[in-house]
Amino acid sequence: MEEQKQGFLNNFTLKMIAIITMVIDHVGYIFFPDQPVFRYIGRIAFPIFCFLIVEGFFHTRNHMNYLIRLIIFALISEIPFDLAFRQTLFDWQHQNVFITLALGLICIFCMEEMNRSRRYIFPLLLTWVAAYVIHCDYSLGGVLLICMFYVTQNSPGTRFILTALILYVFWGAPELYGLIALIPIALYNGERGPSPKMIFYWFYPAHLLILYVLSLYI
Repeated sequence: MEEQKQGFLNNFTLKMIAIITMVIDHVGYIFFPDQPVFRYIGRIAFPIFCFLIVEGFFHTRNHMNYLIRLIIFALISEIPFDLAFRQTLFDWQHQNVFITLALGLICIFCMEEMNRSRRYIFPLLLTWVAAYVIHCDYSLGGVLLICMFYVTQNSPGTRFILTALILYVFWGAPELYGLIALIPIALYNGERGPSPKMIFYWFYPAHLLILYVLSLYI
């Protein structure tokens, strides 16, 4: 059952916060590797994206289309991702975040169906293994974070504890800056707001390409 939401931030606003902090993170990673403040600010982005995947699950009528859309943009984004962060066209050692989000969506579906059939435990575990094996962005910890947002819909206190635990165990103390993301999430009102949906999808590979081109000249 989805939690009752009170606040003044809508879905669009959360996406903008996530995107802005993500860009700050990527700018810091590429251009200012010795300035950790960029990365600290950037820790806010991923938990919000994880939360929005759960929200998308509840507000999207066709879950398969939602998953296919994530997979398509995972494929579109892989070369820009590798160029921006690996300076090569293909690098199989690290995959972009759309893959993580797609795997997280699969996990949510499995957990939802587990209320009806325990057989979905196996594909859930298999998805966790896949996240680890294929080295998607944030790896297994990222997928577990999405699962955590699903199971703590009505438990903000538990959500805080589990978020802190996952962030610290998988990525260490600096990632705890991601707990700041729980503030705008707590202020979310459940409303969609302006919805230029495909713009958000295209923004990810586009901004990576722009950062890569800039890195060639700066």
